[in-house]
Amino acid sequence: MCGIAGIIKLNNTSINLAESIHLMTKTISHRGPDDEGFVLCSADETITAGSDVTPKDSWAGDLQYSPKKNISELADNFFLAFGHRRLSIIDLSPAGHQPMCSGNGNLWITFNGELYNYLELKEELKIKGHHFNTNTDTEVILNAYNEWGNECLSHFNGMWAFVIYDKNKKELFGARDRFGVKPFYYYRDADVLTFASEQKALVKLPFVKTGINPKAVFDFFVKNEIEFEEEGMFKNIIELFPSHAFRFKLETNEWQSWKYYSLKINESNEVFNPSLLPEITEHTRQLLVNAVALRLRSDVPVGSCLSGGIDSSTIVGIINDLLSQDSTINIGSRLKLFTASFKNSKIDESHWAKLMVDKTGAQWNQTFPNSTELLSDLENLIYSQDVPIWSTSTYAQYRVMQSAKENGIKVVLDGQGGDELFAGYEHHYLNHWKELMKNFKISEAFGEMKSKNSLVGISGMFVKNYLKQNFIKQLPASVQLQLNLNYFKDLHYLNSDFLKANQSQLTNSKGKKIKSLNGMLANEFDNNRLKTYLKCEDRCSMWHSVESRTPFADDINLIEYGFQIPGAYKIRNGITKYILREAAQNYIPSAIKNRKDKLGYSIPHNQWITEMKDMLQPIFDDSLKDYIDVKSLQKDYQKLFDIANQPENSRIFKFISFAIWKKQYNL
Repeated sequence: MCGIAGIIKLNNTSINLAESIHLMTKTISHRGPDDEGFVLCSADETITAGSDVTPKDSWAGDLQYSPKKNISELADNFFLAFGHRRLSIIDLSPAGHQPMCSGNGNLWITFNGELYNYLELKEELKIKGHHFNTNTDTEVILNAYNEWGNECLSHFNGMWAFVIYDKNKKELFGARDRFGVKPFYYYRDADVLTFASEQKALVKLPFVKTGINPKAVFDFFVKNEIEFEEEGMFKNIIELFPSHAFRFKLETNEWQSWKYYSLKINESNEVFNPSLLPEITEHTRQLLVNAVALRLRSDVPVGSCLSGGIDSSTIVGIINDLLSQDSTINIGSRLKLFTASFKNSKIDESHWAKLMVDKTGAQWNQTFPNSTELLSDLENLIYSQDVPIWSTSTYAQYRVMQSAKENGIKVVLDGQGGDELFAGYEHHYLNHWKELMKNFKISEAFGEMKSKNSLVGISGMFVKNYLKQNFIKQLPASVQLQLNLNYFKDLHYLNSDFLKANQSQLTNSKGKKIKSLNGMLANEFDNNRLKTYLKCEDRCSMWHSVESRTPFADDINLIEYGFQIPGAYKIRNGITKYILREAAQNYIPSAIKNRKDKLGYSIPHNQWITEMKDMLQPIFDDSLKDYIDVKSLQKDYQKLFDIANQPENSRIFKFISFAIWKKQYNL
């Protein structure tokens, strides 16, 4: 797990590649504090370099890609530079140093991520005649690319973002994992192509022409969307979407990108069949165990996040079972678990987490975030995320990862993706019921509704959803904006000219026609809800130099099978994640298997905002006037942010987050 960066000159510019690539890697040093490396290419030579923070054993290495010069000593005569910050997880020796090259020096790679099936691929490639000098998954990617070209991606199980420079073909090949666990951003104009793991590394470059993208700001405040478009909050900085790859020809400056993977889903109208349940349950169980086992491959101790919910508890339970069978799994002296806890009993899940702690005998590390600490960490929290955030719930995740670092753990497993794979959210009920009724299974639909709630309340949910999906979105943008203003009173504190100038965004939604529960889940997997959560997962963990592994979100075998399981096995008798609960029952206490009060990263959001409001008031000044009606907001400030006794309102926090983000990045 690492941070990657690269710059390619497209014209004879005055850009100093050595200085610029070093600036980029320093900006994302938190992603890889263990090593720093560079490769720079000119027409005549390829130079490997290190820096003052590159370890002595990397300098002493005799590999072709070991650093030979200090980056500060290099002249400006290069057209290509790759940079890398390493968090050492697999093969801790200097052989894991990057950027790495193939045996013949033709291919160079800078890679962020983990291939969990690298050992199996390595054996397959050996049979095909490939040779290996390291125990890294990075070298597996190089040989896989040599063997299969861009089709190598179909062989990978894991998370990745990488770029390969092919010296013979004079081209770059890059790719991002299927569901967006690892990030990849780039900037391209007539003079330069540059890429990085985080946007902040691109923003730092003086030749990158960027600023605030007003359309993305509108989407953030009004549509509650962020990074749903390729161009996000930073103008001209583009996200390479999940499941996408690119090829760039250096001789012609030709850029080609494509989607290399599409998830296949089962949208058939199959009813629940009790006789098939044991088979589906057992296959799901086997895939879960294999996914977790692969993600325990590590040369440093592995721990796990634990909320007390079904997803994280299942992972911890499987780890505990695997430990009883395999003493070589690297957990250190004792399995360590990390939980965000709160004094408020209404939102605290510690009692659920403790059930798993008692079952496993693991070392339990609780962190207790509060508003005072949040206020102190707020600037770092938002800077770490690259973009504004919706809710203070991100801080709970941030603190869990900080706790892992403080306890000497570099790798954690986490349950992100379980809800999107197995249907764990309240809104999933609606699509399940609609699917049943569309297929004329009326009695089954009403039975499911009665198991969940009163029919009166459900009818209201249907009406609201129908109006939103089939009526409101068809209205002119100006009418939609007015309806939003009427419904969400906080939007009145945005600049009215800004709202009107960008209201066309309301007619630009990329909503898909959802036919089934699996269809909805697949939509959330595909550059939507899940990718947003994975972005926070990556930034919170990597800010603290911790690698987070998410079996529900990137194990291709588990995911592909999960989307072949009919929806009738995911929601059953008003119970979400039914098949997951059945598959996990031997690994978790029955109380957790049967719990229905989903909380997730619940925090005392409104209380924190109320407690912080006086200290935050000065951040709302005239520098925000293009986007926020600062005069009105300041006039109503106390009323707007004094919300301790109101229903949870994450919308208000977006004003705070945006204001701090804008200042943090000097926009």
